[in-house]
Amino acid sequence: MTTEIESPVGKEARARATRRIIGFALAIAAVILAAAWIGRQFPPRSAVRIALALVQGGACAWLILASTRAPRHLDELQHRIQLEALAFGFAGTAILGSTYGFLVSAGLPEIDSSLIWPVMVVLWAIGTVVAARRYR
Repeated sequence: MTTEIESPVGKEARARATRRIIGFALAIAAVILAAAWIGRQFPPRSAVRIALALVQGGACAWLILASTRAPRHLDELQHRIQLEALAFGFAGTAILGSTYGFLVSAGLPEIDSSLIWPVMVVLWAIGTVVAARRYR
């Protein structure tokens, strides 16, 4: 078994790519949250509210498509980091979602389901940072 020593250039490139992906995902989450907040200022079924809902859907689609293409260019370590980050985001969202579902049945107010996706993105970003630090 051979051990490869990674050059500082490789580490810097991986760190830049990770920051770029996280920044992109957080920007999309901000767009979704902003559109949801702005949309609440307009009456239901209004043209502006429908347009903002389409913006949210488009932002989600763009992020999903971008994140399915990104792993093609990653090495094995980056694949592992992303897998761990996605698992953290998925599990964290499931835990928070199901827990809040129980709290709603206990009497707490329901929340807008469009907030689930930004929560998942934020948890994925946190998972990416944690996993990347683990492999430094």
